[in-house]
Amino acid sequence: MGSFLSNFNVNVGGPVIAIAGLVGTVVALAMVMTWGSRFPRTILLSFAWIMSVTLIFVVPDSRIVQNFAYLFLLHFDLLDWKVFNQVFCIVGGSIWGATAIAYFRLTKDACGNCGRNDANEVSLVKGAQWGKWFTYMAVIMALPYGIVRWAWALGIPLGTTNLSMVGNEDIVLVDTILGGLCIGGGILTLGLIQRWGVIFPRWCLFLAGKQIPIWFVVVPAILMSAIITITGIKLSPQFIYMIVNGSINHENWGEFVPFLFWLPWGISLGIATLAYYLRRRGRCKHCGKL
Repeated sequence: MGSFLSNFNVNVGGPVIAIAGLVGTVVALAMVMTWGSRFPRTILLSFAWIMSVTLIFVVPDSRIVQNFAYLFLLHFDLLDWKVFNQVFCIVGGSIWGATAIAYFRLTKDACGNCGRNDANEVSLVKGAQWGKWFTYMAVIMALPYGIVRWAWALGIPLGTTNLSMVGNEDIVLVDTILGGLCIGGGILTLGLIQRWGVIFPRWCLFLAGKQIPIWFVVVPAILMSAIITITGIKLSPQFIYMIVNGSINHENWGEFVPFLFWLPWGISLGIATLAYYLRRRGRCKHCGKL
């Protein structure tokens, strides 16, 4: 499943995890206690970001996205403690990331709520203007996997000679749903730059015309960006190697190549979501900056 740590021996992994936890406790306390000022700011921030990246992008593997997709098929047989542990790691990594951001704002005399100060105000607004291009990129990157899966559901052997994967009555529904998740996700991504991504459209009944809460969009978009990026990071090296050694060819590319679009899909979705947040966050209630 693309795990980077599948051969990590327990005799090594156990002490490493224990030491990282103990050091992390000290670092976290140093960020909020007065005696923490004795430590160089760069060391504390570096440790926090390393922990965040490790827990979110190194520890989990593609079972995260696999089980997320299977939830829509009401298939829970693959959920086990290893998958739940990966979810806990992602949550922990997110907390470390939030901790790093909060500490950075504190030490830069920026607003603790929004992170704005006079130095970064212009650069952040200018960066948000790039959001539409990353949104379009995210939409395009979401399509290849969905198109291949829908083709198989319709009985079209796109990119494969394995006919057991094409038009099989047992997996047509699976292909339809998995393909629909990607294509539907791509369509929803357009909402990051469309009016219906800010105001509930008319078909939303009693919600029609009301403003969409910013976190109603940002939270699931960031979550999906992380899941997709994790899968891309874990599977892309394997499939690139298979292309180089000839294991992937015109007879089976549909089974592997679409996954190569997931890493740029996840990254571009994350940047597009950040731009959406910067455009919509409005005036900060704490510092008053717009």
